[in-house]
Amino acid sequence: MNQQAKSCYLKSNDKALKTVYLPHKKSIIVGRSPETNITDTQCSRHQVQLYADYEEYKVFIQQIGLRSCGFNGFKTSKDVKFIANHDDCLEMLYGKHAYQIEFNPPPVKRFLSKKRSRDSEMLNENDENSDKIVKIESDKDEKTREEEPQAEVKCKKNDQGILKYIKRSKTTSDEFKNEDNMIDLDNDQDMWESKESGALLICTTQGVESRSKIAAYDMDGTLIKTKSGLVFPKDYDDWQLIYPDVPKKLRKLHNDGYKIVVFTNQKSIGSGKVNPKSFKNKARNIVQKIGVPMQIFIATGSDIYRKPAIGMWQQLEKVKNDSISIDKDSSFYVGDAAGRPKDWAPRRKKDHSSVDRLLALNLGLKFYTPEEHFLGHKQAQFKLPTFNPKNLSNGEICSGSNITSSNQEIILMVGCPGSGKSHFARNYLNHYECVNRDTLGSWQKCITAMERHLNEKGSVVIDNTNPDCASRQRYIEVAKKYNIPVRCFVMSTSTNHAKHNNKFRELTDPSHVKVNDLVIDSYVKNYQAPSLDEGFTEIVNINFIPKFQKEEDRELYEMYLLEK
Repeated sequence: MNQQAKSCYLKSNDKALKTVYLPHKKSIIVGRSPETNITDTQCSRHQVQLYADYEEYKVFIQQIGLRSCGFNGFKTSKDVKFIANHDDCLEMLYGKHAYQIEFNPPPVKRFLSKKRSRDSEMLNENDENSDKIVKIESDKDEKTREEEPQAEVKCKKNDQGILKYIKRSKTTSDEFKNEDNMIDLDNDQDMWESKESGALLICTTQGVESRSKIAAYDMDGTLIKTKSGLVFPKDYDDWQLIYPDVPKKLRKLHNDGYKIVVFTNQKSIGSGKVNPKSFKNKARNIVQKIGVPMQIFIATGSDIYRKPAIGMWQQLEKVKNDSISIDKDSSFYVGDAAGRPKDWAPRRKKDHSSVDRLLALNLGLKFYTPEEHFLGHKQAQFKLPTFNPKNLSNGEICSGSNITSSNQEIILMVGCPGSGKSHFARNYLNHYECVNRDTLGSWQKCITAMERHLNEKGSVVIDNTNPDCASRQRYIEVAKKYNIPVRCFVMSTSTNHAKHNNKFRELTDPSHVKVNDLVIDSYVKNYQAPSLDEGFTEIVNINFIPKFQKEEDRELYEMYLLEK
């Protein structure tokens, strides 16, 4: 008995969009409505007609609104029909409101192979009257159109009048007949993997070989650029090779024994702004354009995989290179996020960040910008972050003062989030009773806990940020009531060091509440330095000296972790 789906849905990574149920063999119309939660007035209320077939695992799609939809990265035309399969991408408007088609249970691979074979037979019908060429809309200027062959879509009708699309390059007639020049949207020869619930996607294209020499590249701004001239692509087809010689350069490296690898940050996938299926099609088309087997690592979040952290390289080195040791001295990395200032070349903007250069520094790899690598330019000027985690001193925690006292006392910590207050209190004041607002929830509860410990004759450390006089005065007044001296310990950690600590904590302790950099910046902006006039017996500056339980934590801490 053939497998049959029990249900079919349009699902979106965008939490603002509602899931849409597609019934079996019943036509429905979807668009701007409470059922989708789409309020975009550019989207028609009657935008697209859908017809799901649970037996064939197909959804027939027809744009009926005035504005184009998107199907797997391509722009649709009104009244032209498509066949969609499980996991294909439909955008209600081209580049916006992305959904994935999901059959439950999903089709098994054997069923997909048979279905694709039937689709292939359908496309090979020799019916001259059924051929139709649909131009993919492009924003290229006339010069670019002359230099680069225009993409086309070859499609044939089956007996139901449904068009099945295959993208081809417009080449000579002999090349056009060669199936190697086709990009089949259902091609599953490339292997895609998902790690840690989609935090890392890995594409291994056909023909990739594990090798000791690695030629690694960023993607956007390094191998490709937008056709529109915008900083960020306006849609999935808004790309072109950054230089015409990219394929030749990469083919030579491949022939010289290098494995071609791409490391790219794509947080928009993890946030739901970009559909994974559409990005996969874009990546496939880029690989086809370059014409070299490669392995692509895609970081979709803000975790250890996101550059400049080295998680993607670790996956390559430990898992995806078949135990072949990588020769770092012979390997290199190319990226456009190189920390170059404004006017590093005439009329050039400054780089948006330095993550590519920092990744190379973290790994000990030779680094080149695209201009240096592809065009042979001399090294441009650049700026590294002022905070270098490798330069942290192992000097004294504080100078000229004792950290603890044999007499009962109160120590009031002062420092922004990530400055190391809790680390210091845990490691150097562990016999003091710790009062912490993050644990107790309010300053009133902190006061109550503080008084309880004082009544029990214990010394107390107030492990809060205490940024201003008003927040500190609450505890000083209680100390006066009990006639207990108060010392103020001020963390001397810089803002960038605190942000580094915060990022390290985020990478190594997922249970810790994430602190946005804006919180740290706001603290610094509103900070009031403590003075003895507030009632302190002593003000002590504390240097943050990290301690590590594992050597791998030390190695990570001493790497660049911030993106700018």
